[in-house]
Amino acid sequence: MMFDPQLRAKSAELQVAVRGLADILLAHEAASGTRKRARKEADATKFCLAVEALACNLILLKATRSNSKLAVPRSHAVIWQGNAVLGQHFLVAIDLLSAMGFIAEGRRGYRFSDKAKMRSLVEPLERLADYLPLAPPEWRAICQLDNPVLVILKEGKDEDGNAAAIAYRSTARSRKFENQVRSINRLLREADIEVVGQDDSGLSLGADGQIIAPYRRSLRRIFNNGTWLHGGRLAAGFWMSMEREERRRIRINGQPVAEVDYGQLFPRLAYVRAGAPQPEGDLYNVFRNGTGRDGCKKLMNALLFSQGPLRNWPEDTHRHFPDGINLRTAIEMLAAKHAPIAHLFGKGLGFQLMRIESDMLIEVLTELSAAGVIALPLHDAVLVAEAHWSVAKETMQAVFQRWSRSTCAIVSVKFHA
Repeated sequence: MMFDPQLRAKSAELQVAVRGLADILLAHEAASGTRKRARKEADATKFCLAVEALACNLILLKATRSNSKLAVPRSHAVIWQGNAVLGQHFLVAIDLLSAMGFIAEGRRGYRFSDKAKMRSLVEPLERLADYLPLAPPEWRAICQLDNPVLVILKEGKDEDGNAAAIAYRSTARSRKFENQVRSINRLLREADIEVVGQDDSGLSLGADGQIIAPYRRSLRRIFNNGTWLHGGRLAAGFWMSMEREERRRIRINGQPVAEVDYGQLFPRLAYVRAGAPQPEGDLYNVFRNGTGRDGCKKLMNALLFSQGPLRNWPEDTHRHFPDGINLRTAIEMLAAKHAPIAHLFGKGLGFQLMRIESDMLIEVLTELSAAGVIALPLHDAVLVAEAHWSVAKETMQAVFQRWSRSTCAIVSVKFHA
């Protein structure tokens, strides 16, 4: 489980428990003589904040009822980035928790490339339950503050697939992006959103190592490749890392959710870029009988993202094609079916299309908000309460029409009840 510095104690009982734990750690530090001078008031406040965030993360980890560990940052390159929780006081809090037998430290983090590193691991020990509500873990006593960093500009990925964030100068454009995300977060924070069954089954972790809890709804917008023209997708909502079938457990205003999404959006946006009319029907149905559709979808998106000719099959693609179809033949078939946009294949257009997709989704969320509809974004889709699926579908169709000047928007609805 990845450490979240934005977690805080929500209930008065947990706030008292955290303060008591911090006092015990400070007393141990004073008695052991590891610190020669008393902390200044501001430093003491930071230390208590670090203890609070660590305590909340450890409670959530315990609520997963798993053997997972908590991955915490120890690198100075990570912890000195302006977050009030992270800093030397954070490292001291970890060391004191370990020295008093409240946590066990596992693997220490290490760097395996210039930009990629493994975090250190810790886990709670039984003794910590004497000071924090771990048996059972009172995870509903925790809340998450909005992330102070609402917009992130990342470099291109390195050879390990990692992309570092870039410091950027605040401009009218970046402030506009921040205000959009801030408005979305404000609406989500006040919304009635729950995940049923978590009190009985416990919390779970998403594929990204983030906890799936209903209060994790503070979004960020991430741009790619060092430019505001690439990417821009929203990220960090708990529903984004849930398995598709698990989303049936989400409730908005007490109702099951419907997933309303754009079909075939990237190739249709490529037709817009090419100034060509939108074709009718399923753009991925190259073989006209549904055969190989999933493979055609993966291959077409790979062609739109690739910079230059594809030399190898994209991962998990070849098996979807009929026997005897090689990569060259498959590409030629796609190019023949989509001749108006074939010249865009291999031009690295994908991240630009992703930027358009993200702008469209921001527009959809804004209009649904004005209509009083809570919507959870999913790249090219939204989750809404079942009662609002038709409003969401009409809004998404209207937004596509404005961007493409075409009524040929493929918007589908899937019910998760």
